[in-house]
Amino acid sequence: MDTMRKRLVVIGAGPMGLYAAFAAAQRNLEVTVLERDRIGESLLSWGSTRFFSPLEMNVPAWVRAALPGLPSGDALLTGPEMVERVLLPLSRHPLVNDKIRTRHRVRGIARAGLSREDFPAHPVRHEKAFRILVETREPFPAETAAGGAAPNVMPGGEYLLDADFVFDATGGYRLGNGMGSGGLMAPGESASGPAVIRRLGDMEAALQAMRGGRILLLGHGHSAAHALLALRDASQGNREVSVTWAFRSRNMRPFRETPDDPLPGRAAITAPANALAAAPPAFLDIRRGAALAALEKSGSRLKARFGAGDPVEVDAVFAFTGYRPDLSFLSELALDLAPATQGTRKLHALLSGAADCLSVPAPAAGDLESGEPGFFLLGAKSYGRSNTFLLRDGILQLEMILKHAVG
Repeated sequence: MDTMRKRLVVIGAGPMGLYAAFAAAQRNLEVTVLERDRIGESLLSWGSTRFFSPLEMNVPAWVRAALPGLPSGDALLTGPEMVERVLLPLSRHPLVNDKIRTRHRVRGIARAGLSREDFPAHPVRHEKAFRILVETREPFPAETAAGGAAPNVMPGGEYLLDADFVFDATGGYRLGNGMGSGGLMAPGESASGPAVIRRLGDMEAALQAMRGGRILLLGHGHSAAHALLALRDASQGNREVSVTWAFRSRNMRPFRETPDDPLPGRAAITAPANALAAAPPAFLDIRRGAALAALEKSGSRLKARFGAGDPVEVDAVFAFTGYRPDLSFLSELALDLAPATQGTRKLHALLSGAADCLSVPAPAAGDLESGEPGFFLLGAKSYGRSNTFLLRDGILQLEMILKHAVG
């Protein structure tokens, strides 16, 4: 193995992680991709939900050139279709097919021999390699092209991996925000178990299994709009489905709409969802300006409380109250994060003036710095809690990082 090659570890095998691995391998970096679940795990949880943006905005030119037979550029794929048609073929490409380790979870990252308190913002930190603690239950072959000899996996399934650069492309949709006021978990939320559903694919499966009942829907973002339309369809097919919908906004039309929306797929969701909000049909009970005060077991059902009013007994809760990035494995890195979004601080300053995801200004290379040289939050993870991320912008990020920071 060429010991002079720069070592890059990419965390996450979604679109941005695989795009980064492929582009870095083209530049002759020694690449390892670590994915805690399956390739495209987050997209697989979308169910039948489609991208608002067309495929040409979501796949970089270097991937299109390497994968003949992709769908047309104007295709609006579902999440699972994106995995099947783009990510899995890319993962099998000879440049990266032996560099991806699924079921390998990153437990922590540090500078070799340094804690986050040692030499913060000092050039000496950059002289130390990143040391990554990885957990896996997957067996290794004797030799791996992603790192030469197989790592020394300890009996507990853990091993260490060193890198010159780390790209965290784990996205921002694994951890749901709390269902209570101010983003806190509501009392009883953590004990509610599988009756609380936070993924659209899981929601679709639950609706198919239900013959009727009352649903509590929380939130007024795009995921909640998708859920509301699915519940409308379920009520038309089964008159016994009823919905209590609670959200923080007091607007009659709570979903943000863009006049003459250049993303027709987005308008096709927000407009009918707002129409339901403005003139709710019989199946729909709306609680505006409401936050969940408590959730408790009531036999086989859940009892939801909103302030001083009467509680609502429901069979399931569809909670689309937003998501936050997983920072649990980054505690020993001296990161410069935005207090509001927990994304990259300089990038947040750029994003804060954008009224829509299509009007986000192009970042400069310095806007992508994390505070820890050589470590980058990539893609949706860099936006933190902000929901304005588009893959198009993540691809631009990646190109700038590879050009200006990695070389």
